[in-house]
Amino acid sequence: MGVIDSFLTAVAQLSDPRLRRVLLIGIFGSLAIFVVLWSGFGMLTSTLDWAMIPYIGWVFDWLGDTAEWLGGLVFMTVALAISFLLFPAIVTIIVGFFLEEVVSAVEDRHYPDLPPARAQPTAEVLSITVRFALLVIGLNLLALPLYLILMFLPPLNLVLYYLLNGYLVGREYYELVALRRLEPQAARALRKAHKGRVLLAGVVLVFFMTIPIVNFVTPVLAAAFMLHVFQNLPRRNEFS
Repeated sequence: MGVIDSFLTAVAQLSDPRLRRVLLIGIFGSLAIFVVLWSGFGMLTSTLDWAMIPYIGWVFDWLGDTAEWLGGLVFMTVALAISFLLFPAIVTIIVGFFLEEVVSAVEDRHYPDLPPARAQPTAEVLSITVRFALLVIGLNLLALPLYLILMFLPPLNLVLYYLLNGYLVGREYYELVALRRLEPQAARALRKAHKGRVLLAGVVLVFFMTIPIVNFVTPVLAAAFMLHVFQNLPRRNEFS
């Protein structure tokens, strides 16, 4: 089963009640987090005296009443940009705590002959999830100046975004799935042996994470999708 077949198989199982439960948790959890973030950011910006900001304050002073409207536009633009950059990290944190339920449902349907999964310490799962979030946030913030420069050179800005986040998302979802079956060293060796396929899977996931509405479904879809990718990696049994 190739990457595309794995993706379509995962999509076909989204109607499974066990996946729908996690899906609803992810949707409402993500919405709650972003509402809190937007509200906090809105309260912060509302306390700013835009006219006192160095270098650009004179613009708001000159615009007069229009400055409030312009400030709201700036807030919305920044909020959407931050949401776009941070969404993969936040939703993965939420779904990460319910990963076992998703992958168990997929294994029960498609891989019923598998032996029991390796017992993962809670600290291991938590460290992988938190590390992923920090990597996505940190690397995207570091790459922000480059994003801004490449904004004038489309589609290079999109290429950078998808490759960077595709690598991160593919790697971390792979580890969340693979470490249930393999020891960390074997899981890393298998990923390196098939890094191109894992990267492609990650890019596909990031693409769907950037589509409004669809992005709420993506974390659950990602876990199911990456499980199929992992189970169908060539020569996987050699790393067991």
